[in-house]
Amino acid sequence: MGSVQRGGNLYSYADIMIACAWPLGHLASAELAASDEPAIAIGLLDAPPSEPAKTDWVHHWPPKCGGLCLALSGKGERFLLRFPGLADFLISKDGRQIEAWPASSTSIETLHHLLLDQVLPRVLAQQGRLVLHAGAVRVGDQAIAFVGDSGSGKSTLTASFHAAGYSLLCDDGLVLTHGAGVTLALATYPSLRLWPESIASLYSGEPTVAPMAHYSSKRRIILKDIALNGTVPLPMVSFYVLAGEPAAEGAGISLRRLSPRAACMEIIGNSFQLDVTDRRRSAEVLANASRIAEHLPVFSVAYPRDFTRLPEVHEAILRQLSE
Repeated sequence: MGSVQRGGNLYSYADIMIACAWPLGHLASAELAASDEPAIAIGLLDAPPSEPAKTDWVHHWPPKCGGLCLALSGKGERFLLRFPGLADFLISKDGRQIEAWPASSTSIETLHHLLLDQVLPRVLAQQGRLVLHAGAVRVGDQAIAFVGDSGSGKSTLTASFHAAGYSLLCDDGLVLTHGAGVTLALATYPSLRLWPESIASLYSGEPTVAPMAHYSSKRRIILKDIALNGTVPLPMVSFYVLAGEPAAEGAGISLRRLSPRAACMEIIGNSFQLDVTDRRRSAEVLANASRIAEHLPVFSVAYPRDFTRLPEVHEAILRQLSE
């Protein structure tokens, strides 16, 4: 692809502009000044990428709770990020160029999901940003966020706040920056993806939905009540780590503040990364996570995974915020 080109469809993603060779309906359109150029250019490969040698693969992410399997090759001038059976993405080492080779069976919805929710967050991380697997909502003029393993109920809890009237920021892509004692949160883009049973239980009226990916029954909710013209960073007031095991039926809602050390490890464990063998990037993630954990309250939250108990979870979290 050479240098970043001005052509294609222009969109906002977090606080950057991207150019894509095909339409991305889930992102807000953007316009660049004559002297500007997009931060990232995205295109399609004309042929499948060359197969790396076995020794060139540097990392594999095993699937968790039905999640995706990923693999990374880092030899040469570009990374190869592979979603086996779905798509390959060639990524320049500076993160400014992305080229996709989807499998013949991969739907356009799946390609968009992989690009927006898996590839671009890792590219931002490789460029030095701290990007969390996190859902977030706005409470007043501040943000709160939820993190947890796949299947822990993070998106459901985020959506339950949205259904209760709190503005949604995102369900799985949050950029954090820290300075002058304040942590700022910025969504990569407004998104909400839920299982059908969660949609039926959380929303009184059936929302408009679309497929998320051809391999999953999750649905992407069309967010008509959210302005898709970009967002501004909000001060992060606290975030919540969902316990891996739900509380027993009939148990109360538990909120326990984590130590800065434990909070730091949760931030690192829930962050996106591309080249996990890059020691300099890993040191930056550790430094950023440590600074945030020293100033930001982080809580472990446990509750029964019962939709009827979610208002109690809201009450406990909002009560903690008021204190």
